[in-house]
Amino acid sequence: MDKLLSLCMIVRNEEKVLARCLDSVQGFVDEIIVVDTGSTDGTKEIAGRYTDHVYDFTWINDFAVAKNEAVRRATSKWILVLDADEYLDPSEKNDLRSFLTGLDAGQPLGISVPIYNCVESVTSGKFIESSAIRLFSNLPTVYFDRPIHEQVVYRDGELPLRSYPLSIFHTGYLDTVRKEKEKSSRNLNIFKDLKGLEEYDYFTLGNEHAILKDYKKALYYYERALTKKTESMTIFPYCRYQIVLVLIEMKRYKEALQYIEDNLKRWPQYPDYYSMKASVYVNLGFEEEAIELYTTALTKADAPAGKDKRFWLITPSLGSHIPLMNLAKLHQKAHDFQKTVYYLSKLVTMNVNDHLVLFQLLNILVPNESVASVLNFLGKIFDFGRADHLVKLLHVSLLLGNKELCEHFHQACVKQNIEMLAQQQLLYALVFNEPDRFERHLPEAGSGSSTGPLNKLIFLAAIVWKREDFSSYLSPSQDESDPSLELLQSMFATLFHPEEVGVDLPFDVNYISTLLIDLFKMGYYDSYDWLIQQYPQYYFILANILGDYFYQNNHLQLAVDYYSLLLDQKQLSGPGYYHLALLYLYQGETAEGLQFLRSAIELCSHESHWYIRYLKHSPATEEKKEIARQYRDRFYPYVQINVVEQLLKGQA
Repeated sequence: MDKLLSLCMIVRNEEKVLARCLDSVQGFVDEIIVVDTGSTDGTKEIAGRYTDHVYDFTWINDFAVAKNEAVRRATSKWILVLDADEYLDPSEKNDLRSFLTGLDAGQPLGISVPIYNCVESVTSGKFIESSAIRLFSNLPTVYFDRPIHEQVVYRDGELPLRSYPLSIFHTGYLDTVRKEKEKSSRNLNIFKDLKGLEEYDYFTLGNEHAILKDYKKALYYYERALTKKTESMTIFPYCRYQIVLVLIEMKRYKEALQYIEDNLKRWPQYPDYYSMKASVYVNLGFEEEAIELYTTALTKADAPAGKDKRFWLITPSLGSHIPLMNLAKLHQKAHDFQKTVYYLSKLVTMNVNDHLVLFQLLNILVPNESVASVLNFLGKIFDFGRADHLVKLLHVSLLLGNKELCEHFHQACVKQNIEMLAQQQLLYALVFNEPDRFERHLPEAGSGSSTGPLNKLIFLAAIVWKREDFSSYLSPSQDESDPSLELLQSMFATLFHPEEVGVDLPFDVNYISTLLIDLFKMGYYDSYDWLIQQYPQYYFILANILGDYFYQNNHLQLAVDYYSLLLDQKQLSGPGYYHLALLYLYQGETAEGLQFLRSAIELCSHESHWYIRYLKHSPATEEKKEIARQYRDRFYPYVQINVVEQLLKGQA
């Protein structure tokens, strides 16, 4: 065998991701073996562009058999196994080949590598790490065993193992991908015929049921996976982690905290369980205590205990993105905008691709700082000479509706010959009130797949410029959260011909709310007033939603204006009362704050953390004792949690 490394894959209907995988292995491998188990899309054609070794194989519900079929055709010294929804970091190819060249391929060896499982978008930087044997010596005695969650084994005994830091990125467990491929249902069908289940099998069964949100079964299998034998297996910390996640989803916070405390004793040097404990405390209403725990998590991450500088146990997100994001949220809720900006800035610096965080940061900075100051701040994080950075900044500026920032980054894009996408052209036309530009780019904007955002832009333009004819450009959206085309067309017709519609107007309150918010951001206040006046029967519902939006986005005076109007009409919702309570409490006006908080609790008695807020701020009164009694009655599973028990101590 003169070749060093063969990539062996099994695939089926992977046309959306296969090219990314095969592009990433260029320079890593000397040959590519692809075994297709029955694709009906363009998978085989894509594979054929990269290799002549594409083979058909009849699927028999056994992953090991299929993978062994690929492995037996390999002619290199070493085998690399990837799934189509995985890919490598091209910068690591020379190091890997040098590493493999220095090993004896004539001896059985399995090489465990880290797998970074993306939990949001590929660019989010958020993932959970696992590990598996994906590299091994190409010997007849080394092969895959077991029909699902197959393992590399050695026929003549235990397979010698070592580790190597080859980064494999996996996107197959993103929700959208799993929905398309229905992997969990397929995997569970294979498990039905599997005999002699072991700890690893129970762990993977737990994972499949957790993905399907069947948390009761997931917990059952995770707990079966935890035996004395498991403590020496690599799945042990991951199994305990998954148990905590499932218990939190089931709101069994007492048990979750018991696991967390035990895990902190086992792995005190890592940030993971400080963050998880903080998340439980937030759910319970102990936000100040959660801030302290999230801060501890960041401190642990900044001082890794291990020689390899690995600061996390399960996922780096629990020592980076998660505590930073939650600290930003908690400080914003407490109206400490200086600390909010600090943590959001760290998040943007960590991942400049996170548009949502950048939007949240600028949403605080822009109303309170000069444009020059904002640009100076952004210049320390972004490279204004890079096209991708400019496009991001222009896009977020357009979403904010800030004309000065939009114009600055638009001119910078023009200088670098960067053209805006068609939908960005439409948004730019709206921000700058240019109907001719909008109409010019509208036909080409419909060629993309993002029909939901396009429909909203069309709706906004029709409202601003009173263009009923724009309704012909509305199209169905593939996003289930968007209104149907029929509903959109009905609402469109209602706006321009209300006299022709009966009493029951077609209406989507959340959709109209987002239109109102966008009109407000872009400064179309007359259109904002006109739109809200078209739905007088829904006015109080819209006013509550808008008041909450303005409160959460730091337009506090506007929020108070809406809340005051709703108070006068006795139409204020529970969240509105709660937000007013926070405003007064953080200003030190405790009596008024507690009065609003009592009203909030009366309207939303299921919000357990509101009771905690009341008990933490209230002096010893009969009313406090009554709130404590109500909490005990309604949330008795939480009463024996230590932090709750301490707060309730002394209350009748």
